[in-house]
Amino acid sequence: MIAYEKKHFSSNKIFQNILIAACIGGSLVLLGWLIRYSSFGFDFTDESFYVVSMANPFLHDYSHTQFGFLYHPIYLLLGGDLVLLRRLNILLTFFLALWLSHSYLRALVPELRGGSFMLLAIAAGLSTSTTIIFDAWLLTPSYNSLALQALMLTGVGLLHADREMHRWSIFGWVLVGIGGWIAFMAKPSTALALAFGVLLYAALARKLSWRMFLLTSGVSLSLLVAGAIAIDGSVMAFAGRIERAIAFGRILGSGHTLTQILRFDTFQLAAKTELLIYLLGSVVGLFAFCLSANGFKWMLLGLVATMGLFLLTLLLAFGLVDVGAGFGQFQELLYFGLVLAAVFAGLLSRRKDLLAGVNARQWSIALLFLLTPHIYAFGTNSNYWQVGGAAAIFWLLASLVFLRSTIRACSSWLVLLPLAVATQTIAMALLQTGFEQPYRQPQPIRLNDSAITFGARPTTLVLSASYARYIAEAISAAQGAGFEPGTPVIDLSGQSPGLLYALGASSIGQAWNVGAYPGSLKLAEVALDKASCDEIASAWVLFEAGGPRSIPNELMRSVGSGFPEGYARVGVFSTAPGAGGYAASRTQEIYKPVARTELLHGCKLVRKSIN
Repeated sequence: MIAYEKKHFSSNKIFQNILIAACIGGSLVLLGWLIRYSSFGFDFTDESFYVVSMANPFLHDYSHTQFGFLYHPIYLLLGGDLVLLRRLNILLTFFLALWLSHSYLRALVPELRGGSFMLLAIAAGLSTSTTIIFDAWLLTPSYNSLALQALMLTGVGLLHADREMHRWSIFGWVLVGIGGWIAFMAKPSTALALAFGVLLYAALARKLSWRMFLLTSGVSLSLLVAGAIAIDGSVMAFAGRIERAIAFGRILGSGHTLTQILRFDTFQLAAKTELLIYLLGSVVGLFAFCLSANGFKWMLLGLVATMGLFLLTLLLAFGLVDVGAGFGQFQELLYFGLVLAAVFAGLLSRRKDLLAGVNARQWSIALLFLLTPHIYAFGTNSNYWQVGGAAAIFWLLASLVFLRSTIRACSSWLVLLPLAVATQTIAMALLQTGFEQPYRQPQPIRLNDSAITFGARPTTLVLSASYARYIAEAISAAQGAGFEPGTPVIDLSGQSPGLLYALGASSIGQAWNVGAYPGSLKLAEVALDKASCDEIASAWVLFEAGGPRSIPNELMRSVGSGFPEGYARVGVFSTAPGAGGYAASRTQEIYKPVARTELLHGCKLVRKSIN
């Protein structure tokens, strides 16, 4: 009998080590895969706006988001290398998630002291869920990635924060203050919702303290003031920057007004996605239960099933399994399947005392985490469920409260391994959607085979042949006509900030002269009015006749130009099919100012008549 128990214990130990190795391996494979392909692909609209905002955030005196200012020093430190910026963004997002997951699990079952290596492996597996923020293949740092990073940092702070004044409590509240400030710099609307969320949590968890509230507020305000001075020289000037941005948003009509963002969205899952959610909930929940049950056979079943998930992750990473066209508009909600799995496993193993011993702090942080994806999405003009899915790690962590009793009863984190491995499988599957259908790009990332170097701070990316040809022709035409990096360009295409970045141009007026909105022309006029007449008279023009997002020629007349009079056409090239999200190739032209004196005079006359 004693010999059997020793053999059984030895087998369990081997099984545990195999599962831990698989969990660690899955995380490394997924991160390695992302890093491997981080030099592939480039979106010439949104992603280009992110790069331009980082490259020179001081170019304009208004901005809805200040993420460019936070990333600008890093951009300079990395020499403007877009590939390194992407890799940093991937790793920073993952390691913040790892910190959050590890801190949350320790706070969920603080009485469990052993299994630290297993806990780290599980936290790493759960953290791969944050990589779905890249499932459209937009890997470059942005206000979205910065907002998610801020929320995770705030979550870590809240887990350490306490009502009493001690070292870890102070550290936690300081982190909350820093996280709140970063959230504001990324998305002020998210920061506002986060402030209410933090207050709600502190009240429910009985952590409210005037001293800690003043500490957190003081940290956020100090950083805000310091940032305002660094950006604009004074708090009033910084406030003016934001005020102008809000006014410009109203002009554009992009759906970001207060009445438009205060709403309740619904979602409709694709049939395949809904079926998978229920399947994941039942199957992964059963796997977790098997690892919580006593007995060699149960352990073996849990091992085999979890290793099956690990194998599927590998097959997806190496392109041996095709997930097709994705799982619909709300594909990130697949993680609801793991939420159901946690509940199901908890009910199977500890039905009578499912939530026994869960204290106010534990259920209140779980409640806050359930709301956090909507805090992340708050303010967007897209569906909150769709956008909030990028922060699905918070839903996932919140659901683990239903496994607290099971973990305590088993005195082991083992029950969480199937959920961690399944997290990797879902992340890999969702990333495949962007890999096969990258946002506003002409072909699957795996088919890209043309390396091209471009930008004022040269970056080498691997693009489709048509994309590379488009960029090369535009650069050749501009440089052949004497274009120099830093030359101002007025973009009338309405959708080509990426081409201006490739040329190394200075985008006057707006970082992205965005078209196709009700107020696009009016906003372009107001923004261009902030440029000097010298800049306007020296500016080249990118033109796309009849383009789906083109800015009307009235923009040029508003600055005293009779475009194309006074300009010489120096290049004609075709966009890549699929560029900007449009299947058809379009013709673009680039014009060089040749009558600078007349253009300067016309601009001054128009402005004099207005004033």
